[in-house]
Amino acid sequence: MHVDEGSRARPPALPPWLGQAVGPLLIIVLVVALAVLAITTDHARSRERALVGTQNLARLVEAQLSDNFDKIDIYLQLVALRHGALLQGRAGEPQGAVLQVQPRMARIALDEVALADAGGMVRLHSAALPPSMAQVGAQDFFRRAVAQPRGALVVAGPVQDGTARMVFARAVRDADGSLRGVVFASMSGAQFDQLFDGVDLGAHGAASLRTEELRAVHYHPQTQGAAVGVSEVLRRAVRAAPAEGTYEAAGTVDGHQRLNAYRRLRDHPFYVVVGRSTQDVMAGWRANTAMVAALAALTVVLTLWAWLVQVRSSRRQLRALHNRFEAIVQSSSDSIVSKTLQGTITTWNRGAQQMFGYTEAQMLGQSAVLLAPPERRGEDAALIARVQRGERVQDYETQRVRKDGTVIDVSMAVSPVLDARGRIAGISVIARDISRHKAMEAEIRTMAFNDPLTRLPNRRLLMDRLRQAQLASGRQRSYFGVLFIDLDGFKRINDGFGHEAGDQLLVEVGRRLQAAVRQHDTVARLGGDEFVVLLEELGVDEKTAADHVNTVADKILDAIERHHHLRGETYRCSASIGIRLLVGSQESPEQVLMDADAAMYSVKRQRRALKTFAFE
Repeated sequence: MHVDEGSRARPPALPPWLGQAVGPLLIIVLVVALAVLAITTDHARSRERALVGTQNLARLVEAQLSDNFDKIDIYLQLVALRHGALLQGRAGEPQGAVLQVQPRMARIALDEVALADAGGMVRLHSAALPPSMAQVGAQDFFRRAVAQPRGALVVAGPVQDGTARMVFARAVRDADGSLRGVVFASMSGAQFDQLFDGVDLGAHGAASLRTEELRAVHYHPQTQGAAVGVSEVLRRAVRAAPAEGTYEAAGTVDGHQRLNAYRRLRDHPFYVVVGRSTQDVMAGWRANTAMVAALAALTVVLTLWAWLVQVRSSRRQLRALHNRFEAIVQSSSDSIVSKTLQGTITTWNRGAQQMFGYTEAQMLGQSAVLLAPPERRGEDAALIARVQRGERVQDYETQRVRKDGTVIDVSMAVSPVLDARGRIAGISVIARDISRHKAMEAEIRTMAFNDPLTRLPNRRLLMDRLRQAQLASGRQRSYFGVLFIDLDGFKRINDGFGHEAGDQLLVEVGRRLQAAVRQHDTVARLGGDEFVVLLEELGVDEKTAADHVNTVADKILDAIERHHHLRGETYRCSASIGIRLLVGSQESPEQVLMDADAAMYSVKRQRRALKTFAFE
């Protein structure tokens, strides 16, 4: 690795004080998060309280309307009971007679009460009727009253006849259910609107009476000719909960966003819908939100001010710390390097120059990541974290890269560098080159567990892996296979063409065996011309596992029997393979290997018998 002038011209590393911003930033994030949580929670609670309040208002309005409708219904029934005989022509009262009895009910003032026969002709009325009301057979309320099979109360309106009026109607029937007529009464829209009085809906609230089909019968406060539609949100809510429920939607008349509650009237086929403007019910929440936001902003400002004071103080301490680092002994043969907590190199001694090949001028201000191989770039951060937790890091073995690209093994000791207040301001790394020592260890390990000729695992390593395969197979109930391979005619090649050719053949066979199996399978040489292949993780199905092992055996035979080019000559070679397929075997690894060896000799004997038979 080479650091040229172009790399030295890179942007400087982030200043140390930036790391100190993490704490204040976390405080600010926490304050903002708490403020958002408080505002959100208060919003949910305010909305819940508003919904509960709206539901209570809906219950109140529903109770008022139900009670008044019951009173009007009872009054109409009394009129029908007292004067119903007139409809059959048996009464002594002439047609069009004036009804003298007027209702005396609290909050109810009926403008007129009338009785019409089955044809819609008014036979009895309480006051002078408008000409249009003398014949009511075509009126909507008359048709709806007649259509009620059980004589339920019908509320219709507003009926426009000079002034907007609400009409209450009930069919009069005989005991057998036949229609005798309709008794009805009207009430001015202003008087009907008083039934909603005493309910505080706020400045922008609204209430409405609707039929079961959600058609608007009355809207409070009264609208001046505006059409009262049906919100699709209301339709969905009623379909989901027919008796009562809540929803939020904009008013179809004035467009105000409201929290609405609806209830079905008791004993009457109507719905009452009460809505309170979100602007009104959430006013308290908005005031609380402004207060919480102001407190959060004040906390953020104070945190930033405290952080700026701390940054200025830390800068002075870091300058003093850098001066102390410059006193590190430059004559040590070991690499002694100091770094900030962000990994920026601040000191570089002669030992480091000799070990890594970089001069002090090239490395000061650079990131220590330059010395790490790509796969070890995250080690420095992990070591710094360990030191910050108070751990001792001694004899930590890793790899580093010299300027010429050579990878060397090093042993490091990492210790903290403290400032005047005893806080960790950086780390000091003392490194020693142990490449020669590691090479000797690797050679010893290779000689202990690998065949010196083919570099394949030897018997010792094979036994260990076979034992591990048995344990894994027992846990997973997965099959594994052992293939014992013996080269046919190897002694003839070895004796006829020399041991060097035989060794080359063994090395080539080892390579072909490795190419014929999966990467996690094991190819081992036991000695001489005997090889063993260990196939693991063959699955839980015996047939599938057996097919896989046989397929691999065929690939191995094909690979071995291909021509071998050794020392300018072409050789042909064959092999005999003994196979053991097991799952969770309780036998020892030695016994498994002996069984595979016996299976191989059985195959070899069969092949020899076939050759003898063919010769005869």
